[in-house]
Amino acid sequence: MDLKEKLDKIDSEIEKGLKFKSSDRLRNLIQDNPNEIQLWYKLAELYYESGFLDAAGKYWILTEPTEERIRKCVSIYEKSVNYSGYQILQDIVFRGDKSKLNDYAKSKLAELELSSREQVNYIPEYKPKRKKSRVKKGNSKINFKDKLISYAIYGILILLLISMLIGLVTLVGWLF
Repeated sequence: MDLKEKLDKIDSEIEKGLKFKSSDRLRNLIQDNPNEIQLWYKLAELYYESGFLDAAGKYWILTEPTEERIRKCVSIYEKSVNYSGYQILQDIVFRGDKSKLNDYAKSKLAELELSSREQVNYIPEYKPKRKKSRVKKGNSKINFKDKLISYAIYGILILLLISMLIGLVTLVGWLF
């Protein structure tokens, strides 16, 4: 499923009132596609419409505040973390390529890193998550039914081997 299909599914869930599930899906998409600021914006919109202004500010932090509501939410969020650049960097966990961001987002991240360095003398760094290969090599996931069948086959083979040995011993006993 590509990004557009996932966003369409999220939109349909939001229309059905499944906002919590939609927010989880959006957060997962952000982790997989951190450079897609539209995902950050969409999640911020969802939180804003749900009344979670500080959470909306968290995801609007890299968005240029072109509207008063964005400015207000970001201000509420920054106040909630005591204007700590370090805490904001810990919260947003940006795993993307900073060079692919727009100028405002780059400058905001640089500002947060400078603040973090001044406050705690540390800048949290996050490496992108490696995407797991979705191609299965063989049957990597064996279920109970498959195990049961393989044990039954081994059991039958062992019984045949034992029967052959008993038959051979009996035959040798009759002959001698």
